[in-house]
Amino acid sequence: MFGGDGRSGENTHLDAKEWERVDDPSNLPFPTHGDALPSVTVPAPLRDGQQVSVPDDFETDLLLTFAFTTCNTMCPRLTSIVAQAQDFAREEGFGDQVSFVETTFDPARDDAGAFRQWADKHRIEMDTGNWYFLRPEGEDRAKEVVQEQYGVSFSKTNPENMDTYMFTHTGLILLANKKGVVERAYKLQAQQNPESPRVSRRDINDDLSTLRDRES
Repeated sequence: MFGGDGRSGENTHLDAKEWERVDDPSNLPFPTHGDALPSVTVPAPLRDGQQVSVPDDFETDLLLTFAFTTCNTMCPRLTSIVAQAQDFAREEGFGDQVSFVETTFDPARDDAGAFRQWADKHRIEMDTGNWYFLRPEGEDRAKEVVQEQYGVSFSKTNPENMDTYMFTHTGLILLANKKGVVERAYKLQAQQNPESPRVSRRDINDDLSTLRDRES
């Protein structure tokens, strides 16, 4: 059960945003300010299938999102926002202090080749070593990791040609500190929900800078 209640402030460096102070934070399906990141282990196809444990394998801050590479609506925006944060961290000199993790919920199509093309399309810097594409082993495992553990709901559409299926899904970016505690949950398209403001690249960059300053 998620929903930071403000009592875990000793584990965070950023103040909770107004929308994160909801009346009943336990109703939030995904982790937010003060919540520990769920612990999951998922293969990383572009790292020779290495099993990567989040957050346990990381000693850096984390920026995480969830997407699939054949998406043409929300996922390119999510990936672009996180990729620009990667650029920002490098330009500001703390690229080695932040790791960027994108987990697919479409393992049937998102293999190593698909991830490489996606990275090229969105100008992700793979050579820096701080970007991780994670691919759960099968549809059931994707449901377990992305939806059950992280609270990012997704549902496959049912077109006449099943090879062209898409997903409806939650658009979420999480910022966590070195202890694996969530500092921010950014929900895409949240302008439709007054309790959850729109994701802003500037806000994410500002939060990253503030987090790095306060952890130093």
